[in-house]
Amino acid sequence: MARIQDRKGLHSLISSVNESNRDYYSRFGNWVSPQIKVFWLEVNQNYNVEEKLGLEPLDRNLFELVVEDDIFWVDTTNPRIWEIYTLSSTRNTEKKLIALSRGIKGVDKAWFTQSFMRRIQKEMGFSDRGFGIKYRDLLSNEKDTNNFSAKFWFGRRSLKSMEPVLDNLEKSFSISSIRFGKNISCDERNLTGQLYEFYYNGHLTVTTCDDTEEMFNLISMIRDLYLENLVYLEKENKRKPALIEVTFSEEIDRDGFDVLTQVGKRDLNLWLQPYHSESDMNRYCGVDMHTGDFINLDLGNDYSYISADKNSCMNVAPRFGTLSARYLSTSTNIYHDGVELFV
Repeated sequence: MARIQDRKGLHSLISSVNESNRDYYSRFGNWVSPQIKVFWLEVNQNYNVEEKLGLEPLDRNLFELVVEDDIFWVDTTNPRIWEIYTLSSTRNTEKKLIALSRGIKGVDKAWFTQSFMRRIQKEMGFSDRGFGIKYRDLLSNEKDTNNFSAKFWFGRRSLKSMEPVLDNLEKSFSISSIRFGKNISCDERNLTGQLYEFYYNGHLTVTTCDDTEEMFNLISMIRDLYLENLVYLEKENKRKPALIEVTFSEEIDRDGFDVLTQVGKRDLNLWLQPYHSESDMNRYCGVDMHTGDFINLDLGNDYSYISADKNSCMNVAPRFGTLSARYLSTSTNIYHDGVELFV
């Protein structure tokens, strides 16, 4: 593959990959690797992230990042929410990117709630093509831990006999990814349309696409809608500091929750210490490891309240809400002063 020199070259490469993948499927009936993957990173502007990541400039607001055998193209057109493209075919692509940025203060993933993902699907007019479940029980002791993951893909309509099963799964587990598409047709292997898988932890896989311009519109919409919610929350918190409320659809094990808030473990990236306990609530104070901002957290049986300084980064809200859904297998909602956000 020729080295990308500028933004025009990147767009041409992506268009050609879309075309070659559709052509390969039409001829052989399966997909060819690599597929296009897009990641979104939330970048706090108080830190010199570009230099610390070792980005090599290609064009205005476009950089190249090489990690072992993988190449990432980093679009910083929006300085707060970066879009990162890669054609890597390895399963470890995301792990490599996140491992590189994990130790750099000011860098976080974008975190997409289930309702946010469904809104994107609705706004773009895409039809439902399935969903994925990935539940990791981190609140039980190691002997009792249960994990569950599955993916359910279907055509334009799911089988009637399967609908009760799928409905029950959606009610019982939080959704880790959704699959949606438009105008999908593979009559006699002549593939047309668009098909994507959209993940809660900040990335999207392009399965097939015959309209690259609309693909870029989708990518921009995800960025802009997420940024709109984040900026609104930060402006409101600065204007009128209020508690961020995260509600859970089921009761949680408050004692077990301690394991997620010690020493910045796992993606939750919070270092909290309990300082007060009541029969229906535990209170914590500590640091958001993403930026070093001080936060307080009140944790009830089916809700939590987060408070932060007025100048704090508010990406902690979708991160806490989204990951709580993963760890607790529950749906969550995020509010600030009565207004629901990230939906």
